[in-house]
Amino acid sequence: MAEVTALHAGSWVRSERPSEEELAVLVSRGIDADLLADALDPHEVPRIEHDDGWTYFITRVPDVGDDFNDYTTPIMFALGKEYTVTVSRDLLGRLWQPFIDHPPVGTTQQTQLFLAMMERILQSYQTRVAAINRQMRAATGNVTNLSPKDIATFVEYERKLNDYLDALMPTNTALEKTLNQKFKLIRLAEEDQEMVEDLSVDIEQVIARCKSLLRTITNVRDSYRAVMDTRLNETMRILTVATLSLTVPTMLAGVFGMNVAFPFDTHGVTAFWLIISISVAVAAAISIYFLRKR
Repeated sequence: MAEVTALHAGSWVRSERPSEEELAVLVSRGIDADLLADALDPHEVPRIEHDDGWTYFITRVPDVGDDFNDYTTPIMFALGKEYTVTVSRDLLGRLWQPFIDHPPVGTTQQTQLFLAMMERILQSYQTRVAAINRQMRAATGNVTNLSPKDIATFVEYERKLNDYLDALMPTNTALEKTLNQKFKLIRLAEEDQEMVEDLSVDIEQVIARCKSLLRTITNVRDSYRAVMDTRLNETMRILTVATLSLTVPTMLAGVFGMNVAFPFDTHGVTAFWLIISISVAVAAAISIYFLRKR
């Protein structure tokens, strides 16, 4: 694989973050301008179309800007009679580097090149989902030790997994559509058809794994909520018992704190200790009673 200065038949045209001039060149080569705009839309949904001798396959990849992060970005494969074009709104150097170092097929083998690229994209999803699975297993060892920060992390995982599902499910539908010879979207040899079927099965496995992890996240959040509710109820129970226990001592302190005459002597030391003893005894009795009754 090497960069060339002139466009030859069987070349791979790789366009990333294209300028207006570069987009004009692509349009002059026969690529539909509207589909180019769709390929650069960050919210574009994967699909496949055929128009004027070109087959357009739009999907989403999790590699963005060579940062190996977890946001998906759209990419369009334009398969023409003479060459293959990939258009993306972000840099995908990390994704395509294996094709530069050790190309699995030549660029003249258009169908095999496209399927190899799709396999590479699928591997990126598998890597991300496996990483999320490992991180979740490490964080969910003991639900009672989870912190609000862990729950925020799970919410972020949930967002990523839903983003992957939104990309993988329509991608798999579009890929399976190539097997229907009625549409004649891509010329597939028998071996190519088997590879498409294998890719479809692998995508379905990743989709199933994403759904399983989403269920796990939901279960963990529910368990965490149950633990927090239990802790809150226990705290409220203790506070309620404490409030009831202090009711009688507070009432006695209020009564004997009034600036009025009492029918008996309240100025001696004996009266003070008697009031304190009654308050403590009543508070202890109320506490023991309600704690035992839970």
